[in-house]
Amino acid sequence: MQTAQPRVACIGGVDIDHKARLHRSFQAGTSNPVSVTSSPGGVIRNIAESLARLQCEVSLFSIVGSDSAGDNLLQSLKRLHVDISGVGRSTRQPTASYTAILEPDGGLAAGLADMAVFDEMTPSWIEQIESSLALCGMWIIDSNLPAGAIEHLLLNSKTEEIKVLGDPVSVAKSERFKRVLHKIDILFPDQREAAALSGLEIKTSEDVAMAAAKIRELGVGSVVVTLGAKGIYLDSPVKKAFYPALPPAEIQDVTGAGDALLAGYAYGLLKDQKTDPVRLGLAAASLALESGQSVPTSLTHSALQRRLTQ
Repeated sequence: MQTAQPRVACIGGVDIDHKARLHRSFQAGTSNPVSVTSSPGGVIRNIAESLARLQCEVSLFSIVGSDSAGDNLLQSLKRLHVDISGVGRSTRQPTASYTAILEPDGGLAAGLADMAVFDEMTPSWIEQIESSLALCGMWIIDSNLPAGAIEHLLLNSKTEEIKVLGDPVSVAKSERFKRVLHKIDILFPDQREAAALSGLEIKTSEDVAMAAAKIRELGVGSVVVTLGAKGIYLDSPVKKAFYPALPPAEIQDVTGAGDALLAGYAYGLLKDQKTDPVRLGLAAASLALESGQSVPTSLTHSALQRRLTQ
């Protein structure tokens, strides 16, 4: 008899992504011609959508404004069969937004975040969703949550039977995980976030390995350091290794690739235990890089397997 897969709780930031692609390299202090698109976004929303497209059972816990942007975000998730009953509506702040200024080659020139609404994810808000979270066997948490909420959630919950994955989001926000690293089973920092969390300068591949080892000494079960085009470095209780990236046919947009990598890894833990979850994460990131959207609509189990065999 097949065992039911655990429901995933995705806890963190939901926003509208605005992407302004430069027609030529960015020039400070003057007008820059761009093409602008908007779509649903946010680290934890992207992860939730990715997992839903991979046929996982997902519940989202976040806060959006009582505005049309919030309505649109929730409707798009509902169409993907994501449980949105844990999403609150603010009456004081608008739905969060993130504006990515992209170079012509898809690289990020600058990111602009309007996310004051996330301050309403307080410890008292955590208490309101605790009973629903207890029904989920995996938690994925991003550090758009305020530090007090993250600490209240992980220090006051019985997480022994729950797999906890963490996304530090940015160098500044990664600090919010520092007091709860021992409660996180798998952490997914990029190179700069790994440097901030470990307190070590990273210039070489050896530095990456030392930083990951230091973070594990602080209590994290496993560390997956994302290195962009260079792939990832894994430091786990059973393996320490660099994995090369799976190159996309053409890079359309780097936004969301890290979210896709985490989602692909989580999918491997949940549903495809025959394939190394790191490779599934790299395959998902590769598909995301080829897409002009925050989450590729082509993200399926078959698409991941095809990318792994190319």
